[in-house]
Amino acid sequence: MTMKKTIIGLLALAACTLANASVIHFDDLSGDETQLIAAGYAGFNWDNMGTVRADAYPGSGFDAGAVSPMNTAFNWYGAPATISTADGNAFAYTGAYFTSAWADQEVSFEGWRNGQLQFSSDAYTLDTMTPRWIQLDWSGIDTLVIYNNGPTQWAMDEFTVPEPGSLALMGTSLAGLLLARRRKRAM
Repeated sequence: MTMKKTIIGLLALAACTLANASVIHFDDLSGDETQLIAAGYAGFNWDNMGTVRADAYPGSGFDAGAVSPMNTAFNWYGAPATISTADGNAFAYTGAYFTSAWADQEVSFEGWRNGQLQFSSDAYTLDTMTPRWIQLDWSGIDTLVIYNNGPTQWAMDEFTVPEPGSLALMGTSLAGLLLARRRKRAM
């Protein structure tokens, strides 16, 4: 019976953690495509990235890629983009929606920690009509690099990371469950 309760508790904690994700939708930025996203925005540094209003280019991937109402982030001049924590601490990256701005293309990802490659992905194909959710579920990285195979831009929306408070709560709860189980065994 105790094992069953432990498993149910762990499943409930996992569900709570997934439900408490922080979604960066870029709609609180101006959408002025001539401006880079400011360092520190939402706790990250956004190298080679700007935002554009969804309605700036009707019929483009920017328009189709706006999952949230107003803006999407994009890579300037079609070059690779880097997202890193402003404080240098590690983070967990869940995923985001990606759409090609002008022509079909492929994107791939790398996750780094302290200058060491931790993760790399296969290539994902993007078109200009449909946002594609790319979920990586990488944790313990301080830098995410997004590459593409051509000189065209991609649009990104709903950049999703677990909320730090949710992760801390889950960790504390797991430690409590394990401690309670250990005490019960000792009796």
